[in-house]
Amino acid sequence: MSRWRAEAAYIGRYVGAGGLNTLIGFGVIFLLLWLNASPFWANVSGYGVGLALGFFTSKKLVFRSEGHLTREGIRYLFAFAGAFLLNLLVLQVLIGPYGMSVVPAQVVASGSYTVAMYLLSRYVVFRPRAGRP
Repeated sequence: MSRWRAEAAYIGRYVGAGGLNTLIGFGVIFLLLWLNASPFWANVSGYGVGLALGFFTSKKLVFRSEGHLTREGIRYLFAFAGAFLLNLLVLQVLIGPYGMSVVPAQVVASGSYTVAMYLLSRYVVFRPRAGRP
């Protein structure tokens, strides 16, 4: 398989897993809100489920990693933190100095998170072994 085709397969699986992850995370948030949980705890719970699900779908389905669970889990947490900080920085810059409206700024910022998280997951968290695409 060519390198570009292999990369397209990773990206396709990443987008699919991310869509599923988003649906489940929001499902948890809205279910807890419906059960009268506080918005704060509903949000924390939804994102917590999303973080865990994102790690396991990335490890098993997207990148099909056979690496050490704990080491990859720790790297994933750092990657998540870095990508999320980038998201916040992009959001601040777009809203502040550039004066962009909040909704488009959120969309661009979340795009920066998605791209950063893919690259970090692909090349840092779930490093490919020699001889594997």
